[in-house]
Amino acid sequence: MKTGGKSLIVMLVSVMVLFSGCGKTNTGTTPSSQDSGNVSQSEKGGGILRYGLSAEPAILEPVLAQGIAKRIITQSMYRGLMTYTKDGEIITDIAESVDVGSDNKTYTIKLRDVKFHNGDTLTSEDVKFSFERILNPEYGASFRHELSIIDRMETPDDKTIIFALKEECAPFKHYLALPESAILSKSYTEAHDSNLDTEPMGAGPFKFVEWNKGQNIIVEAFRDYYVDNKPKVDRIEFSFYADDDARTNALKSGEVDLIDYVPWKDIPSLENDPEIKLDQQNGPVMILSFNTNVKPLDDPKVRQAISYAINRDNVINTAFNGRGTPCYGFVFNEGFLGYNSSQTKYFEYNIEKAKKLLADAGYPNGFSCRLLSSSSYSMHQQTAIAVQSDLKKIGIELTLDLPDWATRMSKVGEKNYDIFINAMTGDYSDPDWLSNFMQSGAHTFNKSADFADAEVDRLLMEGRKTLDETQRGKIYEQLIDRLLELSPHVFLNWREQTSAMRVNVNGFAQRPGYLCLSQSGLILEDISLSK
Repeated sequence: MKTGGKSLIVMLVSVMVLFSGCGKTNTGTTPSSQDSGNVSQSEKGGGILRYGLSAEPAILEPVLAQGIAKRIITQSMYRGLMTYTKDGEIITDIAESVDVGSDNKTYTIKLRDVKFHNGDTLTSEDVKFSFERILNPEYGASFRHELSIIDRMETPDDKTIIFALKEECAPFKHYLALPESAILSKSYTEAHDSNLDTEPMGAGPFKFVEWNKGQNIIVEAFRDYYVDNKPKVDRIEFSFYADDDARTNALKSGEVDLIDYVPWKDIPSLENDPEIKLDQQNGPVMILSFNTNVKPLDDPKVRQAISYAINRDNVINTAFNGRGTPCYGFVFNEGFLGYNSSQTKYFEYNIEKAKKLLADAGYPNGFSCRLLSSSSYSMHQQTAIAVQSDLKKIGIELTLDLPDWATRMSKVGEKNYDIFINAMTGDYSDPDWLSNFMQSGAHTFNKSADFADAEVDRLLMEGRKTLDETQRGKIYEQLIDRLLELSPHVFLNWREQTSAMRVNVNGFAQRPGYLCLSQSGLILEDISLSK
């Protein structure tokens, strides 16, 4: 069983999109995996896709967000009521239709004809059970807070589930599209609840075969998947390469067909390799997060001074081989609800302005503090070095704390830092995702230590409850003005997110914007291999 005590570390790891491997060897099988050693070339798919991932998940429990590698794997096996198109538009998935009542709080959902991997038919009772499990504090589900908007659920028949919400909620459909809102089999889960960590069973395009800890996880095509002619490959073998060079070399040598997290230093050589092609998206944003309970970082003027003092191009050149986009304001993309171009240029690189803000705050000669990062990942360590160099110019002396990743995560959970190198991305395509970073309360992801502001909380709640898109946009513009003024985080740069593959891999296309990480696993059912 899961416990709520795990949820803080789970959420921290999710946001940082990197995590450690784990544990003892444990292999699980599904009924169809007994004879899966010989993979046939079927008319609906063909071949084995070998996917080299940068991390091995700790567990495969579907309600816990624990990084991108885990999401890629679990989304191969699970599906939810809603999903996203290649263009980032939200559409139905297991749901066939969604009807919103006149009160804007009642969602009547009709289900498609869908089977689980064990052959059972998916029913409304399975849907109800899945969300009751998410709402049960015992499991520490990563998005229990968001889904607590559900007041009750009704199942008038096997193909109908009715959600009655406590209040109007504009992003509710997006909550249903989260990878962690996957639909589980009630009967299977009740019989195997403690085994979901290692023996998952869902209704997605691939079904679990085995997990060889420290080596690979294998899934095979589910030929009763509800979408015709998918998946297109017969099997996926997820292998784990935490070392950047090993992962790149595995692709170059043909040991694997596809890799995630292409190291920035290797992109030029891969671009020039005729056997390799790349898929690139601007995904997460590198940021500084502050312990707002320690002086002088409790003063917004000090945090703003730090923002003015950092040369974002210096960070990009030092940590990302010159690949990335500077952020001198807020991180909404053009066209995103609440986007205002003026808010993307709120700050600038201005040493004199930074010094004046420090003097106004009472620190004309600067101060000393600790910057937490990690030696485990070069982009985090190099970002810290670049920031240290820039802040020294305004009298801020940073002592770098660079432990291994596990220790770094423990220190973040304990709030044992003054400033730390962080990353931010949205988990769904609605501005409400900001709640995970900015709203007060222990449920939020990687927030500044105990940062809380009544006006920020009010605007987040108002944005969530307002259904009119024009009005919502205005609310989020107000919210962003307030967040830039308070600067609980300093935004540094968009991080270019690159996957690389052999030229015979077809159909791979990352979802746009924030979704390129959070919905990575949706791609897998579309991939085919040329002979």
